[in-house]
Amino acid sequence: MPVLSTAPALADRLLGERIVLLARELDDDVAAETCARLLLLAAEDPHRDVTLQVLSPGGSPVAAMAVHDTMRALGVDVVTVAAGSLAGPVPFLVASGTSGKRFALPHAALLPSTDGQVRGSHPGDVRVRADHLSSRRDEIDTLMGRYCGAPLPDEARHRWLSAGDAVRLGVVDHVRGVDS
Repeated sequence: MPVLSTAPALADRLLGERIVLLARELDDDVAAETCARLLLLAAEDPHRDVTLQVLSPGGSPVAAMAVHDTMRALGVDVVTVAAGSLAGPVPFLVASGTSGKRFALPHAALLPSTDGQVRGSHPGDVRVRADHLSSRRDEIDTLMGRYCGAPLPDEARHRWLSAGDAVRLGVVDHVRGVDS
């Protein structure tokens, strides 16, 4: 399989697998591109599912409605997959997928507000964002301890680790390219 060096090459390869990746803030241009890709895949094969992989921080409710209406009018099942942190109207798109074919990856987080992404302009927004980031850090620390075989010492979490330190702490298994 060839190495994919550009975003368009990656998008084309994903389209070949019937996957549309929504990985930017949802505005009118992103919605138009997403709708076009969904329409193209439905027209190519009206009997096979299309997957919408969603990794977007939020965006315009108007743009979200355009994607929603397109999804619902396709005539094919739309599998939706939430990845990362989704806010604003973007979780609505995941919920708009075909019933029974809506998924969230294990560490996805959804904040289904209707006013766009959490921007932090309102004190309540700042608190919600800070709480979310804090819980993500805790979750990452817990998983890091699981993957490394033990929690990292506090001193290791507050400095840059050398490759050798990373091996010693179980973050990586080997340093590649080192003659033994």
